[in-house]
Amino acid sequence: MNSHPDHIAPLPSTHVDNGILGRVPSQYVAQALNSLPAPACTVDDEIRVEVDADWAGRVCLTFKKQHYRRSRAKTSYCSWLCTYAEAANGASDGPSPAAVVRRSQHR
Repeated sequence: MNSHPDHIAPLPSTHVDNGILGRVPSQYVAQALNSLPAPACTVDDEIRVEVDADWAGRVCLTFKKQHYRRSRAKTSYCSWLCTYAEAANGASDGPSPAAVVRRSQHR
């Protein structure tokens, strides 16, 4: 009784690959977000930021520019959305800044 007919496909998985983003404390994501330039003033669609996320270690966060507008509105808005996180490769021995911004050249 638990089998499905052949013409009914199972629902697709809702799993989204966001790396270790769920394990990065939110205050470090917010710290990285505050270090980014205004989204309307930059031509980059994707920016990567490295932060020292306490017990999670040094993490590289990927932010993508998101465009949106309200219905029937004549203006549009932009914001940054954190979509992916991964452990940063290699830790430097010297003093590290709170956030290092690396811009991707995707146009």
